[in-house]
This record gives sequence, C-alpha cells and structure tokens, in this order.
Amino acid sequence: MTLRLGYLTPKQKIIWDLKSRGQQEASIARKLNVTRQTIHSVLDTANIKIGDALQEVAEINKIEVETLDPNRGFLKGYSNHFKTQAFVTFSAKNGVQLWYKHEGDCEKCNKLDACRAALLAEAKDRNFLLLDDTSKILPSKLAEALFAKITGE
Repeated sequence: MTLRLGYLTPKQKIIWDLKSRGQQEASIARKLNVTRQTIHSVLDTANIKIGDALQEVAEINKIEVETLDPNRGFLKGYSNHFKTQAFVTFSAKNGVQLWYKHEGDCEKCNKLDACRAALLAEAKDRNFLLLDDTSKILPSKLAEALFAKITGE
C-alpha cells in the first residue's frame, strides 16, 4: 500500500476499479461472491484512502485544491508555482498521477510519444474514447479532452 497506489489493498483496488468502470455494487458482489454491503463498505474505505492520496499529492506539490472527487479518482487545483491548473488523478492501472496544464511546444519535445501514451493509457483505463485518430493529436490537446471528460466539464 503506497501513495502511488492510493494506499489501497489489492482487494480494494479491484472493487474500486470495477465500480469506476460502471459496474453496480450488487453485480460486483455477485462476481466476487460477497454481500453488497461488503462491497459498499470496501468502496467507502477505498474512496477515503484515494481522497487522502489525492490530497497528499496536492499538498506535497503546493496545489490549491478546487475540486476533489475520490469516487471518480480526481482532484483539480491550481499551482501558484507554475501558474497553471493542475490535476491529480487515480486509476487502478496507473495509480496516482500528477498533471500540469501547459501550452508547450509538443512537436519539438523528446517526450511527445511518452506523454501521448500516458494520456491515452489514462483515458483507456477510464473507458473514455477521446478522438478518432489520436496518433496525430498533440498531448496538450489530448490532455484538454481527457480532463474535460474526467471533470465532466
């Protein structure tokens, strides 16, 4: 149980992931052969842990929190140091991630493919379809689409 993994146990991580992918608590309970109340209790504990992890990353990075939603695994805030929006996300596959909004020159960056891959992995883990042809979209534009979906804006 580490900060990167949202302090979740393996069982909590599995149950939170199933719920975050849209499965109902009763369905998860049947699948795991436990009661719905057990699933509800595990999710309550998992959401508290995820919220704590998201807030801890924000605090460590001096991000002013604007919105926190552990159920959906995100925190939206502002970095005074970098003078930009910041997002802290949690997904079962990618763990806790910190993202800063910026308008960099993605085409000249040597991390273009790595950034694109990280954003697409986050979108895939959340079952989000961003755009048809993501291979030509700059990471800054992918990030805008991803975070708009995560936050529901």
